[in-house]
Amino acid sequence: MERLDPQTCRARQARLMAAVPADLLILNNPHHILYLTGLYNSELRQAAWGLNSLLLDASSGRATLLVNEMLAHELSAPAVDAIQVTPWYAAAPAGPGAEQFDEAVTALRGRVEAIQPPRIAAELGWLPQGAVGGEAVLNLNPILKQMRRVKDADELRLIREAVRVNEAAHRGARAAVQVGATELEVYNAACAAAVSAFGGPVHLLGDFTCLSRPNPGSVPTPYTLQPGDVMLCDIFPLVNGYRADFTATIAVDDRYSEAQDRVDGAIHEALRAGEAALRPGARGGDVYRVVRAALAQHGLAEHFPHHAGHGLGFDHPDTPYFVPLSEETLLTGEVVALEPGAYGPGFGARIEHNYLITEGGPERLSNHSTALL
Repeated sequence: MERLDPQTCRARQARLMAAVPADLLILNNPHHILYLTGLYNSELRQAAWGLNSLLLDASSGRATLLVNEMLAHELSAPAVDAIQVTPWYAAAPAGPGAEQFDEAVTALRGRVEAIQPPRIAAELGWLPQGAVGGEAVLNLNPILKQMRRVKDADELRLIREAVRVNEAAHRGARAAVQVGATELEVYNAACAAAVSAFGGPVHLLGDFTCLSRPNPGSVPTPYTLQPGDVMLCDIFPLVNGYRADFTATIAVDDRYSEAQDRVDGAIHEALRAGEAALRPGARGGDVYRVVRAALAQHGLAEHFPHHAGHGLGFDHPDTPYFVPLSEETLLTGEVVALEPGAYGPGFGARIEHNYLITEGGPERLSNHSTALL
């Protein structure tokens, strides 16, 4: 299993502490704990349940993990100075529940009260009630959001691994798209291919839907693919805590409509136009307008109802956003997705690729097929 580099995690801790006027930084978001320590608490395992915290002492630079005992058994050299374990299963009949949270919160509160006067920073929406008294708490979310935009080398390594796994998922899905298959069977084929490529369980999410059936959704159903149908496969697995996210629209056979064929050509043109706009300093809103303008040349601007892309990391989606009002400018080292699409009577399609922003232009990371057939 690929992991973040411990030395780089410690460097990220130091950058965060240097950027925040606080004595104690408290982090509870599992994604940020991963980013700063390398500890990946997968949603697919039981140990994901419970309250876990990372404490950064700005005066000493020390990092301490407070984790539940189930997760403590699975730790593998996280980038911290100390680990404090909160009991989960004990000899008493009571299972995990309020008591476990109370003990974890009590441990947090004890750390806070040891600092006088406390200057505390935490993630808004993640700090447990009762962990801090009436002190004002600085919100870490905007600082972390900006830090996470430019990817370090260890993060890029994990994203490239997620891309590799997702390419396998796309090959599996494409092979399964045929007359008589169900949406669920296509999803299962993508899952099996991803698991085989990764060599372990994969948290695989996405939109798996036939765009030509009535009321297409995103969650796969038992709908059976018919001649002339087209299947949307927008797949975004979580691999080692990081995501890849790319899309293909796949025809079941060669009986798709002329309108579908025209839309397929148009969205590929829009993708190429968007790629040319992916330069450091470009505004997210401008990237959106370039993609929309390319679709407008085919009379499809009003059939493009969503964003033109977004950033990638461990959130979905992540900053920056390619939407009309975005003033965010692209940074060298960001990873982004472009996803033009168009939908209407008798047609529907979306494609998507992932890119690393470099000084010389975008490096395309994904190499799956976006061919209609």
